[in-house]
Amino acid sequence: MTCHAKATPPPVRSGDLQPSHQGRRPSVVVIATVHWAVTARLCLSLAESGFEVVALAPDDHALHRLCGIVVRSIGRTRAHGLSEITRTVESRPPDLLVPADERAIDFLRILYLRAIGGKGRNAGQMAALIEASLGSPSAFVFAAQKSRLVSLAQREGLLVPATNVVDDILELRRLVARAQFPLVLKQDGSSGGQGVRIVSNAADAEQSFVELRTSAGPRAAVKMALKKLDLSYLDGLYRKRPAISLQEYIVGRPANRAVVCHRGEVLAGLSVEALQTMDATGPATVIRVIDSPEMSDAAARMVRHLGLSGFVGFDFMLEAATGRAYLIEMNGRPTQICHLALDADSDMIGALAARLLSVARRRPIPNIDGPTVALFPQESWRDPDSGYLTSAFHDVPRHVPEFIAAYCSQVAPEPPGWIQILRRYLRQPRRIWQDGAGSAGLSIVGSLIEQSVKPAPPPKSE
Repeated sequence: MTCHAKATPPPVRSGDLQPSHQGRRPSVVVIATVHWAVTARLCLSLAESGFEVVALAPDDHALHRLCGIVVRSIGRTRAHGLSEITRTVESRPPDLLVPADERAIDFLRILYLRAIGGKGRNAGQMAALIEASLGSPSAFVFAAQKSRLVSLAQREGLLVPATNVVDDILELRRLVARAQFPLVLKQDGSSGGQGVRIVSNAADAEQSFVELRTSAGPRAAVKMALKKLDLSYLDGLYRKRPAISLQEYIVGRPANRAVVCHRGEVLAGLSVEALQTMDATGPATVIRVIDSPEMSDAAARMVRHLGLSGFVGFDFMLEAATGRAYLIEMNGRPTQICHLALDADSDMIGALAARLLSVARRRPIPNIDGPTVALFPQESWRDPDSGYLTSAFHDVPRHVPEFIAAYCSQVAPEPPGWIQILRRYLRQPRRIWQDGAGSAGLSIVGSLIEQSVKPAPPPKSE
């Protein structure tokens, strides 16, 4: 959906975030492969701060219904996604690429490897843009490999929980035999708590280890390829399984520091502790802004060591007994607090705009009226009767009714797959006639099949 006039095409990037030309808005392309409300909220905040925002998102994403943002379909397969990113960059090179989720990061990793290998019409431009957006190539590695990140942080002298990579069930038994429960099992490459298990005994640990190992094996790869009608998932047939690590459980409260950075320099950041989470390992739904020099220093040191750029989130555990901050993982993408700001030091979007525009920040801050924030729509999804919705600052963008309408009820990250829909109709054949040919279910099946058999369109040539 396009609700504003097109801007003048920006110049080819040199690999650094250079101030935009006088009178031209900075431009950003946000890449989303799943439907997260946080992505739509970030795009709104970027647009309100003077950015020209282009979003590549799934067809069911609420972004398609919001004004002030140019939204294009990213398609349902990796081939379509890579083609659309390439076409968007070549037709109107942006100042910045922002991957909104882990699969989007993987898309940029693939495009970067192709670009440095000389593949593509503007390979040098693509490589420079991705480096300017994410930083050094290490950004791809350490954001996905939780086990390696903890080892690096430990070598940096940062406080981290004891962590061991587990190669097989025998090693797991050996490690848990001398450990104190509860413990945490984590799988590299996972996000949103999906690859995390808190285990309370040896039997629980073994069962969780087998579940995590199976979820990333060859059988799972074939199932995902069939479910998504996307052959790219068959990469799992020959890729090395993601590492699983066993980590010390820190008794305390989850915390997060989100930053925006460029070439290893933190431009702005915000630290919060989670007062309420969606579930035991899920994202926060209520947060309190805190001042933690320990978290700020740890994030700054990791950003500097890895040469990171763009939006990055660092997860911590604040130990209950001491208040010390243990770094547990890093997300190489925006987190759900990146649009919040109390002052100039915490205004990530404003800092990014100032870096690109070399002028005073546009958006008014603070945009919250207190340190405790009930995130919308996350907390209302968790508990519509939550006391935090009235006692804390409820982060509802009341000036954007389309956003509120889109997320008044819980939205699944992905629409139902064609197998789920067909199974529903096989169980209840009458629904085919009741729903009609124009129903959402049959439309999804048709769209999936059409996109799976139709080759990805090639990038436009000049």
